[in-house]
Amino acid sequence: MPYQKIAENLRPLLIKGLPKSKVYKQLAHLNLIANYEGSAYRFNDVSKLELIFKKMNAYGHMGARKFWMNNLRTINFHNPQLPIEVHRVECATKEEQMNCPSVLKVYLKDGQIKSIDCKSKQHQDIMKELVELTKAEKVPEEEIPVLKDEAEK
Repeated sequence: MPYQKIAENLRPLLIKGLPKSKVYKQLAHLNLIANYEGSAYRFNDVSKLELIFKKMNAYGHMGARKFWMNNLRTINFHNPQLPIEVHRVECATKEEQMNCPSVLKVYLKDGQIKSIDCKSKQHQDIMKELVELTKAEKVPEEEIPVLKDEAEK
């Protein structure tokens, strides 16, 4: 069957506001990784991050999932030496789903382990709590790489 063009209104939007060109979409994706809203921080006192949440979004795990998909990429970009572990738990019954934890564990360099309860929280709130807990320093705007196409330069 030959290639058929899909109508604009039927085309799925994975990330709203991205351009139509594949090259420009890649530029926008890379810029999102480098500077997702409010996630460009350096965690100097943290030795490891561990995120535990359920595979399904129900019962308060959507914020942790969004944090994993969006914020952790930017944290990893600016802290390449920081190990990040993500554990997605499979729950068979409804009781297990209700009792499944949604936790971000922060391992500090002094040996302390602190945790942030992520259940029923927005990803922005989880990020704010993480920054307050670790006293992370914001990456200066001039140090964040921004890719532009030749027409914008």
